[in-house]
Amino acid sequence: MKISSLNFRNNLRGSAVLSIIHGKEMILKNEVKDFLTKEFASQGFDETIIFEANESDGLLSEIQNNLGGGLFGSQLIIKVVHSEGRFPKALSETLEKIDFDNISNIKIIIDSISESISSNTKWIKDNKDLVQIIECTKLKPLDEKKWLRDKLNFLDKENADRVAKHLFELNSSNLVAHRNDIETLKILHTAEKDSVSLENSISSSIHTAYELEDCLLNLDEKKSIKILRQIKQNDPNSLALVIWVLDKLISTSLMAKKSASPKGYLESTKMWNSKIGSYLSFIKKMESNLLNLSKDIFEIEKTFKGIKRLDAWKEVERLIIRICTS
Repeated sequence: MKISSLNFRNNLRGSAVLSIIHGKEMILKNEVKDFLTKEFASQGFDETIIFEANESDGLLSEIQNNLGGGLFGSQLIIKVVHSEGRFPKALSETLEKIDFDNISNIKIIIDSISESISSNTKWIKDNKDLVQIIECTKLKPLDEKKWLRDKLNFLDKENADRVAKHLFELNSSNLVAHRNDIETLKILHTAEKDSVSLENSISSSIHTAYELEDCLLNLDEKKSIKILRQIKQNDPNSLALVIWVLDKLISTSLMAKKSASPKGYLESTKMWNSKIGSYLSFIKKMESNLLNLSKDIFEIEKTFKGIKRLDAWKEVERLIIRICTS
């Protein structure tokens, strides 16, 4: 059974033994994987084993060794990761050997980069009630707009439609950018429930947030402080947004620094190519300070939440100075 990533929540079957999630839209794939994992956990599947796609022999042995599970046997989720190249022939041959009808205590989730998975192969047809294929490929424009409106369900319909149109024009085809902007909007919406002109607030706040990020990447202390003070003057409730920008900057840089290829990591986040160079330069300059800055962000978040009795705006300003003068 083939399922679109847009309406998977209504069509996914908890009774399926094998779920194949395929495509290159990581945002969509992560949504499906998270949903499936929670659904299976609610059914008692409490143990997870992960295989690479080229470990098909080990996969078959694991399934055979855990069939039935015994009276007190665990309910097992087996995740198979296929991250490059064509769908492995050896993996297909392994799947053909599995007797899905006799599996009750195992759920198999295959995360494949393949853009297309045929549902016409004999073994899939023979097990159509126990196998589901979820497509997570690039969304068509109309589907992308629908996805945006669904994600903006914390707004009323009129605002959701307007904001979805605005975001589509701003970040067309970039679901990572959409997700980041929607997270920003949720922060704003929580802090400003009584905002009269939400669309204007959203547009100006997003652009101001990204302007602050750009200034920090360039270590421009004077302009960064000026933007921070403008934000505070225009909207004293937007401190959460500022903290989110700082946290995003530092956490993204720290994750990139820890990865085998910082540039590859940044590219995997679907960051604009024009910004990757700025991040790489920032990471190089801040290399020895990123961990300490991450700890500083954590302390500011505690101040913002009232756990520490300090002026959060002043602490943010001090942090910006530390970043720009490191």
